Amino acid sequence: MTTENDDMITCAIDGGKCHSIRIYLRENYPDWTVDKYKVEHPGQPLLSETGRRAALKAKAAQERKAAGSTALNANQPFAFAERSLAELFGLDPSTALSSTNNPIMLRCLSEHHIEAEAYISQADPEYVFDIDLVKTVCLGFELAMNTYLWGYHGTGKTTVLEQCAARTGRPFLRVQHTGNTEEAHILGQYVVRTVMVDVKEIGPEGQWHIVQRPQTVTEFQYGPLAMAMKYGMVYCADEYDFAMPSVIALYQPVLEGKPLVIKDAPIDQRVIHPHPDFRFVATGNTNGVGDETGLYQGTMIQNAASYSRFHITKEVKYMDPKQESLVLRSKAGLGKPDADKFVKVANAIRESFSKGEMSMTISPRELISASTLTIVFGNNPHLGFRLAFINRCSRIDQVTVEQVVQRYFA
Repeated sequence: MTTENDDMITCAIDGGKCHSIRIYLRENYPDWTVDKYKVEHPGQPLLSETGRRAALKAKAAQERKAAGSTALNANQPFAFAERSLAELFGLDPSTALSSTNNPIMLRCLSEHHIEAEAYISQADPEYVFDIDLVKTVCLGFELAMNTYLWGYHGTGKTTVLEQCAARTGRPFLRVQHTGNTEEAHILGQYVVRTVMVDVKEIGPEGQWHIVQRPQTVTEFQYGPLAMAMKYGMVYCADEYDFAMPSVIALYQPVLEGKPLVIKDAPIDQRVIHPHPDFRFVATGNTNGVGDETGLYQGTMIQNAASYSRFHITKEVKYMDPKQESLVLRSKAGLGKPDADKFVKVANAIRESFSKGEMSMTISPRELISASTLTIVFGNNPHLGFRLAFINRCSRIDQVTVEQVVQRYFA
């Protein structure tokens, strides 16, 4: 593994290693100047590559300070290009018009902070979009409106957020919430790590030498929320209703557009002002009032004050039959007749669940697995459904689902 110490330069006076001759002279030869060093040792390098980058970073920080801004309070949005909604998502232009019958245009970021580059998701060319849901999510992105999507598992809540971010060039940081999620997991915490430092020691010959020794340092490491706010990402609070209400309360000032204050951080890292391109989105299986189905053990009744800070709240339901059939044909490779039958089986199960006749419903994710397994096992839908879904049902529900499958795949 390459480290910052690999590109150290050598001081021509005593052979010591360093990144900056100016700093080395100041610490070890205070009577020397850089000009004197250049005269005595012409052609010798004054900065390593690491030292050069550090010098450029320091110069940029001075320029930002002189301009009246800081690294934590960037007030300029990233560069962007406008593209139409229809072009980005492969939609019929007539379905992607504004109320004035003009094409809906979206900001697509064309630059990002270097720390956010790794969080840009790949656009899925086979993803089948719900046009109305896409419009809602993109509206939230465009107007910086906090968006909360909730509904049954497998309805594509998180995926639509991720794919909308990918197609508009927005870095997407997804954080899972559980009952064990703590404040430090969201905001940040102190970590201990070992670094190699230069130490001046006297060698056997009685001469001073520079050697490297390990040293333990403690530093504050930002959590995902602070990173997203600082670097202009889309922060996705996934499984929002699984978190303890005390953790959800941390988000309230952020949802109001105010700075994040990390009380345990060092003074220079304590306040994070939201970048103009920071966005807050969340997903859950409930709308914060508790689980009404019995399917989602672990979800909690949440504080209404937190949920009231979302500008947009939308229940995401299962797709209409035509759209779900397209998904199965795209993801699993089924032909249209078989895909339509699979969707009919799924909707029959969902209808039984809504009537209280079954304790389990089937999601598009499970339907895709059943379709894929059907093909793998030589066009055997009974086995496909059993492996992907039926085996997880109660004994009574298993009989019901088997009968539904038999009805459509005799």
